[in-house]
Amino acid sequence: MQWFFIALGAPFLWAVVNIFDQYLVIRYSMGTRGSGGLVLFSSLIGIFVAIPIGLFTTGVFNIPLLDKLLLIIVGGLTIAWVILYLFTLEIEEVSAVVPWFLTIPIFGYALGYVFLGETLSLQQQIGSLIILAGVFLISIDFSGKKRTFRWRPALYMVVACLLVAVAGVIFKYVTVGNNFWASSFWEYVGLGVFGILMYLFIPKYRQEFTLMNREGGKKIFTLNTISEIMTIVGNLLTNFALLLAPVTMIYLVGSFQPAIVLFLTLLATKFYPNIAKENTKERVLLPKVIAIVIMIAGSAVLFI
Repeated sequence: MQWFFIALGAPFLWAVVNIFDQYLVIRYSMGTRGSGGLVLFSSLIGIFVAIPIGLFTTGVFNIPLLDKLLLIIVGGLTIAWVILYLFTLEIEEVSAVVPWFLTIPIFGYALGYVFLGETLSLQQQIGSLIILAGVFLISIDFSGKKRTFRWRPALYMVVACLLVAVAGVIFKYVTVGNNFWASSFWEYVGLGVFGILMYLFIPKYRQEFTLMNREGGKKIFTLNTISEIMTIVGNLLTNFALLLAPVTMIYLVGSFQPAIVLFLTLLATKFYPNIAKENTKERVLLPKVIAIVIMIAGSAVLFI
């Protein structure tokens, strides 16, 4: 069972990153400010990640020009989904946002069906429908007397997850014939390039970035750096676990991330409410727990 704990380390680290994201949004994106400053922090940090990769990786400039351009586009797609993700965190609890990422494999299957001529098995179709049922449940607002469907966060996350799937397909397509770190270098270059372009041509983002840098630039940079390191370590743990156990089991363990996020937010609500807060009313919390269980069950059907 060593592989299980190694594989579990990845969604735990990614869950902590989600909590950091929620904290930064609550702390620095409320009121008259928006998420533009955080978007620029997330994109410009790509430069600081690309530099050491470029210094310690050989052959980063030897890949074809088209591959470089595609990977830079991947960086742009990453910024696009991050923008939608941060916008959603402004209006929705993180425990209701993260489960949406379990729909990414569904979009991946759909893209494969449309562009690669792949077919979906009956089991994959059933698993996808179960996950979508969980997503629908978690998007219903149970806090008031009248049940309403939260269309805006749902729309943001549908597009965000689709962009993640598209970026993943492009990255995998390019990296098959190239070095992983060389591909990562150009992806992070893309992040930095699009960050610079947004800084130059979107005044609102530039103003928000300047204000955030004045108020808490060091803290934001530190948390973003730690988040990036945690994300990379999570990816490495997943890759190592893939050597020890079947791929389907590793992906299933990864689907525990929404449950871990919910647990961490409940923990923070009790002991560190300044970091994250969760609505603990039974009529709100219980449907969320049920929705997450449904989505994990759907992932089990999808991956096993």
